[in-house]
Amino acid sequence: MPAKPTDKELSFEQAIDRLEDLVEQIESGEVGLEDALARYEQGQELIKRCRGILDKAERRIAELTEDDRGTPTITESDDQ
Repeated sequence: MPAKPTDKELSFEQAIDRLEDLVEQIESGEVGLEDALARYEQGQELIKRCRGILDKAERRIAELTEDDRGTPTITESDDQ
């Protein structure tokens, strides 16, 4: 059986799923204070991971949408 990826190795979708699981566990009230705090801390790390992945994707999209002079080829008015 392959090893489970660590939180730092999770894909965006896996990290979101894990975060949702943690929130459900905390909100259920069935975990003690110390466990809830540990899950909260883990959730904060997962949020950082997701933000990092999104930032990287945003930079890549910006690179792909620039013309030869570095000018964005998509403007906000194009989106509307």
